[in-house]
Amino acid sequence: MSKKILFIAPSSYPVNSPEAIVNIKLLELLSNNGYEIDLISKKIKWDNYPSSQTLDSLNVKIKRNIIVEVDNKLNIKTLFQHLLVYLIWGTVFKGAHWAYEVIFNNKSFFKDVKYDFVITKDSPSLLIGYYLKKKYGLKWISTWNDPYPSIKYPLPYGHGVNAMMPFYYKKIIKVMEFADKHIFPNERLRDYMLNYINTSKEKSIIIPHLAYEQSLNEQKDIGTLKLVHAGNVRSPRNPKPIVEAFFRFLLEKGTVNDITLDFIGIFDNDLIKLVENSKYSRNINLLPPVEYKESLDLLKGYDVALIIEAPCEEGIFLPTKVGDYMSNNIPIFSISPQIGVLNDLYKQNYVQYFADINDIDGIFEELKKIHEDYSNCKLKSSSFNEAYDKMNILDLYNKL
Repeated sequence: MSKKILFIAPSSYPVNSPEAIVNIKLLELLSNNGYEIDLISKKIKWDNYPSSQTLDSLNVKIKRNIIVEVDNKLNIKTLFQHLLVYLIWGTVFKGAHWAYEVIFNNKSFFKDVKYDFVITKDSPSLLIGYYLKKKYGLKWISTWNDPYPSIKYPLPYGHGVNAMMPFYYKKIIKVMEFADKHIFPNERLRDYMLNYINTSKEKSIIIPHLAYEQSLNEQKDIGTLKLVHAGNVRSPRNPKPIVEAFFRFLLEKGTVNDITLDFIGIFDNDLIKLVENSKYSRNINLLPPVEYKESLDLLKGYDVALIIEAPCEEGIFLPTKVGDYMSNNIPIFSISPQIGVLNDLYKQNYVQYFADINDIDGIFEELKKIHEDYSNCKLKSSSFNEAYDKMNILDLYNKL
């Protein structure tokens, strides 16, 4: 199916964040299956992960692309741009001037170009989608991979669904509601956001994050059980419960030479100190972040992969790494809210091991179970969710 789309994703290329990983995989899929894509992304002046890959090396075939840079420092120019944003859209927030820069300093990019639809991803791309629909009548499909605006993130990430917004921010909901369709990665996030967005379920569509085809990765010969967490464990995510349960497991076990826990990515100093001050520090490795493709290769050397979420009342997030772990055919141990997306996947056998993030005893018992299964060559097998398969994702986009 041939469609021409404008793909506006500040975090996409370069690939230096979880959001960028989600978006670049989708771009690879669509651009290799008949979609003619113009891409607008943002030059991010900080990054979670190193990134040196080109679009060609990522197998992404873009017709045209621009990487738009703005000054993030507070000065007369950025203040004036934010004021113009408020006058044009009736709302303003930190970083909104990127949308102004895209539209009014890159007019030639939009001139005389016809699109089947515009897809917007992370903030502030929604301002551009709103503007292009209102001015040119373009079909606008918005994507919400996380709650928006961020003030309405569930506790402890944000202030909850009923968070009061400042007056200059309130019209943002009206901007969001102007989209023709809304994409969510799961039903829980959709239902959460429909508490404050006045739109219908009929205008929403569930499209999970794409996962690559599952690789062969049978359990290795019995030796050292290698556990890994790849990604961000900074606050409000708290790795302390899993680390304390891990130390407790080592203490009870007595021997410490046949199990390790690696953290690859970004972590707070509290985790560093917790590990350094333990007699079991040699069993935990804190490793720096690596490029996305390299991280997929590293996963092949591990036996069980961890997901750590913050202690929310309801887990409404679908972490990027779920699909990555499935693709690598590695069993998943999720330490998450008792009610939420990851527990749903556990009940459906797409997550193999689970413990409540607030229950250190439960984490400890699940670690014992994992070690027992590993020692008996009975680790639960990874299970690939066909809803994440590229052909299903492509079919859903073809129907937009």
